[in-house]
Amino acid sequence: MLAVSGAVFATAAVAGIASTANAAGGESCVTAAEATYQHRFDGPGGTVTITATKPLCEGAEQSFSLVSYTTPAKNFAVPQFVYDTHSAWIDSGRRSVTLDVDVPGCYTQVDAIFGTGIVDEITSSYVYNDLKLGSPSGIGSRSTGGQGWYNGGSAKCAPQPSVSFQSYCDGVLHTRLSNAAGAGVDAVFLVGGKRIQVHPGKFADLTSRPSGPVQVRDNSFKTSTGTWTQPADCAPPAPPTTKPSTPAPAPSSATPTATAPSSPTPTATAPSSSTPSSQPASSMPSSAAPSSSSPAAASPAPSDDDSGLPLTGTNVSHLALYALGLLLVGAGLVAIARQSRRGRHSA
Repeated sequence: MLAVSGAVFATAAVAGIASTANAAGGESCVTAAEATYQHRFDGPGGTVTITATKPLCEGAEQSFSLVSYTTPAKNFAVPQFVYDTHSAWIDSGRRSVTLDVDVPGCYTQVDAIFGTGIVDEITSSYVYNDLKLGSPSGIGSRSTGGQGWYNGGSAKCAPQPSVSFQSYCDGVLHTRLSNAAGAGVDAVFLVGGKRIQVHPGKFADLTSRPSGPVQVRDNSFKTSTGTWTQPADCAPPAPPTTKPSTPAPAPSSATPTATAPSSPTPTATAPSSSTPSSQPASSMPSSAAPSSSSPAAASPAPSDDDSGLPLTGTNVSHLALYALGLLLVGAGLVAIARQSRRGRHSA
């Protein structure tokens, strides 16, 4: 009996849980454009909690942001510089979000808005307009819970930011962001789309290899610009080295055609040593020698060949002609003498 009663009780409990789950699951969802919200805003504390009245449908989402500023007065005044930010969103899986930011201990403004369109510097009163939660009209009116903005503080904001740059030989630009120890509030720097907050008496270091100037904006409304420049004490770059195994002139000196013209061939000197000539031997080397860079070709080596003898003496054929001429003259004289003698005897 107890077992049956226990089983009935367990079944009823399960049925109740299932009924509750079905009821929750049956709640209709809304699109992001149709959604409404409720918020609890604490400006001095820098917090806001936002809850969707109905769950958002799958794929729908709505973002919210909370932002604090340093300002020049207790009531609304410009210019204002961003101090801290926080953004989040509500979707089908998250029905409520809580945002919180740091609030400066001086004149300030805190805004809770629809979206993520945060403005870093406020210079006019028409910035967020009806984007602020609790606005009487526009998208801001879709969230109820009072005005989602605050102006207050009791002292003038006095940050003391400073920026310095230093270049290194390896191309690195060092940027130091400092806030003086006597500053009354954190210094805020905007660098390359990032926000960096530095407490009084502290500093933050950044390093980069910039391709151009680096600009830093701070909450004293000053812009500092740094550019990397070559330090004077950098060592000169090492000259480029080449591999000895691949010298540039090696291919041209290895080709046989490049050295062939400087090496005389035997055929270049053969005609001058084998062809007889009627000129004296002393005139031959100057016309037959190829160049002063090849002395071996100008002095033929001794040879047993008789064809080279005419180059060293008087021509034999000339001597024979001279001898024949003398013989003929002598024979003529002898004939004349005999004829004379015969004439004398006959007389």
